[in-house]
Amino acid sequence: MTWITTGEIEGVPDEEGIVTVKDTYPPPFHCPTPKQEQFWDACWTPGVEEILFGGAIRSGKTQAAIKLITSWAWNYGGPNWKFVIMRKTYRELEDSTKAAFLRGDGKMPPGCPPQLIPPRGYKGKDEMVVLRNGAEILFRSGENPSDTEDKLRNVTLAGFFIDQVEEFDGKDYEAMYETMLSRMSDPRGPRKAILVANPSSEDHWVYTRFVDPLRKQEQTRYIHVTLDENKDNLPESYVRMMERRKVSNPTWYKRFVLGEWGAFGGKRYSCWDPAIHVVEPFPIPSGWEIVQGIDFGWSHPTAVIWCAIDFDGRWYVVAEHVESEKPISYHAHKIREIEKTLNISPSSRWMDPSTWAKRTEYESPGMEFADYGIEAGRAQNDRLGGWNRIEEMLIDRMEADSLPRLQVFSTCTHLIREIPNLRIKDGTDDVDKVNDDASDSLRYAIMSRMPSPEPPDPEEDLDRRDVYAKRIMERFKMKEGEAVV
Repeated sequence: MTWITTGEIEGVPDEEGIVTVKDTYPPPFHCPTPKQEQFWDACWTPGVEEILFGGAIRSGKTQAAIKLITSWAWNYGGPNWKFVIMRKTYRELEDSTKAAFLRGDGKMPPGCPPQLIPPRGYKGKDEMVVLRNGAEILFRSGENPSDTEDKLRNVTLAGFFIDQVEEFDGKDYEAMYETMLSRMSDPRGPRKAILVANPSSEDHWVYTRFVDPLRKQEQTRYIHVTLDENKDNLPESYVRMMERRKVSNPTWYKRFVLGEWGAFGGKRYSCWDPAIHVVEPFPIPSGWEIVQGIDFGWSHPTAVIWCAIDFDGRWYVVAEHVESEKPISYHAHKIREIEKTLNISPSSRWMDPSTWAKRTEYESPGMEFADYGIEAGRAQNDRLGGWNRIEEMLIDRMEADSLPRLQVFSTCTHLIREIPNLRIKDGTDDVDKVNDDASDSLRYAIMSRMPSPEPPDPEEDLDRRDVYAKRIMERFKMKEGEAVV
């Protein structure tokens, strides 16, 4: 890789300012860091289609990505060749990413060398730049993911760059990203996506796709950078100030200086420690009680948790089933399958009370589960009490071995990812309802040991019994008043 600080543009512009003969133009880094070079190499590697440059703040990530997009647009570009630069809001785009592209950032020069842009090449009204070779760089925001998805649906792209992609959290943004990938069909290349991020929680779709060693996709690459790796390009006083955060704010330091995923403020369970809370599976003794929690969903997953309680009162989460967009018959089959495999039988099952709400005149998900042999009681849904109870069991050490009262089998990967990433909802003491499905199921199981503050409505229960009776009669083709022989 050859890095240069200046570049000569070969070719003579025509009347419209388009250069028909182009020169290879590497990004003009004055002093590229080893991680910037590593990022660049990954972006040019055949077979690598999506590249995430993530880590500490002020580590040169955005500058490197802007220069790369500029290089692609110049080297691959021509009339109607389109690249997109995106950030979540237009305000952030204008103040940060776009400003760095056109005007530079601090002492850094513009990410796009001015000599590549002809007079009137910047079209502010259209939020785009047209380079001298005719390549177009579009600036777009992702404030409304569904609108952005629609606007890009009919655009043919050669590549794109999303800045601060950790801000694009949730399934809607993941769907928008997939749509953008599907628009990279320009055969002239490079047809690659580059993303820049400061680390967020480990349940973010970006972490799953690029970082998680068990779930990351083969066509992706992740380049991690710390502040220390860019300190030569920063004021010494700034670096010292950031280093002081190691003592004054350790969580902030881990996330924004070391660039660690999963380090963020507002965690509900900062006590979580995989070294003591996660254990390897073992055969479950036949005398242990099994309690099950169920949280039903469709687009949000249906989550089922099995807890085994030993003779000393320690709880083990021994199995889980978490899957979305499946019918109740499927979940019922998976529940029986798991119980047969582990040779366990719950003494009780507890389901989210809202599952008993009627979705039609007679039906409710709870009743449908019962139709398939999964009969459950209404779970205690005191959210604050339930989250507190889980915390007490995570920190309560048993006298026999000084290990926590609540432990989780290593095979319960969904729950293991969720618990350390549960966060407090702003302005409340409750947990934010994001990626909490398996945790809700655990809460229902654990709270089965607590009294229910609201007894079920006798008339509602009577209605439910009447429905069950009618179903039984229909199955046996009975008439009312006849006895079962």
